[in-house]
Amino acid sequence: MTPSADQGTRTRAGNHRAGLWLLILAGILAVLQEVVFIRLTHGLDHAKAEASIAAVLPLIAGLALPTMILLLAARWLTSQQPTRQGLMIIFAAGLAMRLVWFGWPAPLEDDFKRYMLDGAVVAQGLDPYRVPPFDLFEAATTPPAYAKIAAQGRDVIKGINFPDMRTIYPSSAQLSFALAYLIKPFGIDGLRSVFLAGEIATFLLLVSLLRTLGRSPLWATLYWWNPMIVHALIGIAHVDALIPTFVLGAIWTAIRGRHSTAMALVGAGAGIKIWPLLLAPVLLGHLRHTPRRLIAPALVLAAALALALGPVVWSALRPGSGLTAYAGGWSMNNAPFAWIATAIANIGGWPLAQKVMRVAIAIAVAAVTLRMAWRSDGSPRAIAHASLVVAATVFYLSPAQFPWYAVWFLPLAALTGSMPLLLASATLPAYYVFYPLWGSGNGDTFFYGVAFIHAAPVLIWLSMRSLARN
Repeated sequence: MTPSADQGTRTRAGNHRAGLWLLILAGILAVLQEVVFIRLTHGLDHAKAEASIAAVLPLIAGLALPTMILLLAARWLTSQQPTRQGLMIIFAAGLAMRLVWFGWPAPLEDDFKRYMLDGAVVAQGLDPYRVPPFDLFEAATTPPAYAKIAAQGRDVIKGINFPDMRTIYPSSAQLSFALAYLIKPFGIDGLRSVFLAGEIATFLLLVSLLRTLGRSPLWATLYWWNPMIVHALIGIAHVDALIPTFVLGAIWTAIRGRHSTAMALVGAGAGIKIWPLLLAPVLLGHLRHTPRRLIAPALVLAAALALALGPVVWSALRPGSGLTAYAGGWSMNNAPFAWIATAIANIGGWPLAQKVMRVAIAIAVAAVTLRMAWRSDGSPRAIAHASLVVAATVFYLSPAQFPWYAVWFLPLAALTGSMPLLLASATLPAYYVFYPLWGSGNGDTFFYGVAFIHAAPVLIWLSMRSLARN
């Protein structure tokens, strides 16, 4: 080896060690930031949030600012050599960011309380779609087995939102709730344990898929260290944590030609939230030239969907269904939807506006899905890109755009390196301005104005990229 070559080797080794130490430092800071965030938001509830905008500022800033810093560091992060040591550091720090939430209450949000009740009911072998929370304390009409659960989890059940509605969650979600109940009855850490397992699987799948696509596995950092994702999926324990596991798992198996397994995973994912069903055409579209190869995956998908969605769809046929109420009239954090719906309502009333908007959205999403499926050649990059487009379209056309719904597309954005869509994780915390505005009687300011803040930068950046390509 010549002196110059030896010097180059030593320089690269020194740069690698320096990069690892910087990564360790960044990981420590990410975990410390999460600890500080937990302390600053401790005790935040609806009453405090609705009383003053100052109450939600630590929540908004604690999510948006570190997430923006993470995204600004993307170029440096993804330019590092993706060694095993580096990936272990990234995994360990992201895991620690999640583990520090255990033992702490969730700030502000309370959807997990419904999960706890559903889990208790399913774990006892009962029907979660039978009795709404409000009726559990009606001694004269509540079946004894349900009354026993109500007595056990009274404090949690009393805090469930929309208690007059039966549960909205399909079968896969219900099984995850039951497992959480077995781990810790009526405890949020039981849910966090189940969702953390899903998150770990998501990280491993994301790293594997990035390698398959020929991209640096360090892109996974933009998901795994993302404070908004950690807060939404572990901190406040939203069941959406399990969706990326099934979505990425379906993509991983489809790329490897295991189409029946992919459809089983799509069906299971639809059992968390229904939208992953739309990925079936994307994953199978390239098989349209050999129809016989579609038969087995189609049968598997049909069976999986019957198990995943059959019970909740059957429940929706009866009055008091949460799914029917959500699908028929719920909207939140989508200003363009509010603008157009109001314009239609001024002509024909709100019922007509809701129907027109939802039919139009369904047609638009179906059109985008079929277009992406038709254009896909079945290559890993084509499947990843098409899946991202479908997931992001579903989110940005959805009448409700809660921050945790962004997990539908954020792992795919990290997989494909879509910085405009990753930016959504830094803008979506603006959603929490809703609480003080609503509390002060200025809800319309949010619905028709502030609710566009999170989407505008993302849509503008995407539009500029599209125009530049054309």
